[in-house]
Amino acid sequence: MLIIVQAMFFVGLNFIKSIYTFSRLDPEAFYRNIYYWSVLSADHETFLTRPWTFFTMIFSEVKLIMVIGNLIWTWTFGFLIQDLVGGEKIFPVYIYSSFFAGLAFILVTNVFQTELVSYSFFNGVTAGILGLASAATTISPKYRIFPMLGGGIPLWIIALVYVLLNVSTSGGYYFIIPQLIALFVGFSFVRLMQNGYDAGSWMISFYSQIVNFLSPKKRKEKQSRHQSFYDTTGRQPFVKKANLTQKRVDELLDKINQFGYDHLTEEEKDFLKQASKKDL
Repeated sequence: MLIIVQAMFFVGLNFIKSIYTFSRLDPEAFYRNIYYWSVLSADHETFLTRPWTFFTMIFSEVKLIMVIGNLIWTWTFGFLIQDLVGGEKIFPVYIYSSFFAGLAFILVTNVFQTELVSYSFFNGVTAGILGLASAATTISPKYRIFPMLGGGIPLWIIALVYVLLNVSTSGGYYFIIPQLIALFVGFSFVRLMQNGYDAGSWMISFYSQIVNFLSPKKRKEKQSRHQSFYDTTGRQPFVKKANLTQKRVDELLDKINQFGYDHLTEEEKDFLKQASKKDL
């Protein structure tokens, strides 16, 4: 699902960008009118008027080569987390990592790079993937990928390579610090989970409530299944009833003649009572 959302944002943004291109509009107009409204601005006055960018920035990417790389890394670390602790942990780690990395970007830029505030923007896709990499490595650092290559490559080496690639191309410490924050968030999420606290449970609960609200038929079907199989209020318990046949009646009458009525079982006595009502 995470990969699909990333791909949909990429397709949507580039579709709009193509309209600007074929309409012979200024290419900068696309970034000014569309793209910068989906990424996080370092200017506090700007991002306060665009609060949705804290969410949209974690999917906003328009460069094809970057999107292909992001999808591959998302699948790699997301698949490992899903395999090790379950898929419901992926979205919380991704969102937490991007969110706190974005806050760190705003703080660092406004404190140490004030001259960049007016035109600096943050894209949280990489931060989210760094959080996934950190979380997966914290869960099982010795997990091996590609076991056919000399026994496999340890997960911590794969994660280290990805971290170094991003840090080396960040372009400034005001981007490196948010990435380090994303790594710390992924690590902290797993450590809290290992200590019995699931920081992402409220997200899963909120998501489930939205799905149930938007799917009333599904909710009704679930309730009817519960009533059908589990709710036995006002119902009589199951009673096994024998198949009434003349042959069975004759056998029981012979038994009475030989041993007496008292030697019949309760089930046989009930059978004779039912047979008498049916005139057998």
